[in-house]
Amino acid sequence: MSADRALLIKGMLSRKKDKIKEKKRLKFLCFVMCLTLVFAACVYTYAEETVVDYNQKTVVLHEDIKKVESEQKIIEEEKKAIEEEKQNIEERVEELVITAEQLAKNNQSIIEENMRLQDTLKLAASVGITPQNFDDAEKADTVVDYSKLQYIGEFEGTAYTPSPEECSNNLGFTASGKPIVAGVSIAVDTNYWKLGTEFYIEGLGYVVAMDTGNAVKGKYRFDYAVFDKDFAWELGRRDWKVYKVIE
Repeated sequence: MSADRALLIKGMLSRKKDKIKEKKRLKFLCFVMCLTLVFAACVYTYAEETVVDYNQKTVVLHEDIKKVESEQKIIEEEKKAIEEEKQNIEERVEELVITAEQLAKNNQSIIEENMRLQDTLKLAASVGITPQNFDDAEKADTVVDYSKLQYIGEFEGTAYTPSPEECSNNLGFTASGKPIVAGVSIAVDTNYWKLGTEFYIEGLGYVVAMDTGNAVKGKYRFDYAVFDKDFAWELGRRDWKVYKVIE
């Protein structure tokens, strides 16, 4: 009887021990499950924040991409406009080159015509009654170089002949002591200009201050030497643009 009771008690203790173990196992499982749930909740929260952040960044990225595409489109349009402007400039440059070439040809023609005009004036000035001493004017053989000329203003110009009526003699010597040169010699006021000073007069050409005259007074005054009285009257009294030749 005692042995059966002992076995019964032993069985009860064994079952209690098994229940205790089962409870511990259940508690451990509950702890693990709770821990797992907490970790899962953390992971979910982090994942959710990550997704939201990713979505926000994606939206921003899409907006940036749109801006870049828009700016790229603007750049392409500007590039196209620049290419068109470049082409227009090249066409204008080509036109200007052609125009410049044409102007150069025209300018050369004008220069040649001006030189012929100077020669004609000198020839016209040398025709008539010549004095005892005179030199022939050389033909124009140099182009007018305005970089070597100094504009000094408009002068009142007349023409004279080296005749006894105008010069009291027919010797043909100028105040400088040199023979008169029709179409080149001019009379000036030596209070302002030295004899030997070279000038360029538009319409008459290169001249040299070689003479003086009672009627030639003032800084802006000259008398142009010719041999023909009719030609002198034809030139008359008028204003001329005068340049001084820079040495």
